[in-house]
Amino acid sequence: MFGVSRCFLGYSKKEVRRVRRIGWLLLTVLLFGGCAVQRQVPVYRVVTGVEVEYTQDGKIICRTYNRQESMRSVLNYLRLLERGTVAVPQESSESCKFTLRYSHGPDTVILQRGTGYLQRNGGLWQRVDSNQGQLLYPLLLLLPSDG
Repeated sequence: MFGVSRCFLGYSKKEVRRVRRIGWLLLTVLLFGGCAVQRQVPVYRVVTGVEVEYTQDGKIICRTYNRQESMRSVLNYLRLLERGTVAVPQESSESCKFTLRYSHGPDTVILQRGTGYLQRNGGLWQRVDSNQGQLLYPLLLLLPSDG
C-alpha cells in the first residue's frame, strides 16, 4: 500500500515473523517452564535430644535423653501441662530445666518451678495445674538417662 515495502516501524515482513517466532518461543518457555511461583519448603524442626536438670533434696541431677522412647515420654509430659494465666512464681526448692535440642534452629529452654509454674525461653511465667506438675518426678525416677 502506498508503495512502501516496510511492514512495521521500518522492519521487513521477514524480520517481523522472526520476532513473532521468538516471542512465541519465549512465551511457551515461560508458561511451561518456570512461570509458576516457586514456594520454599518449610524446614521441620525435629527434637534430637532432651536434657533435664532438676534439684531434688538439695542435689542437682542431670539426665540426657536421646532415644525416641525416652524423649517421647518427656515431651508428652510437657505437652500435658496446660498453661494458664500469667503469674509470679512462688519460691520453691524444687525446680527443673528442660532443654530441647532441635535438628534445625535454636534450642528451647523450659523452666518449671515447683509443680505449678512454667516458663518457656525466658518468657513470662505461667501457672500450670499442680496435679499435672506432680507427675514429673515419678516420670524422671522411671526414666534412666540415655547418655
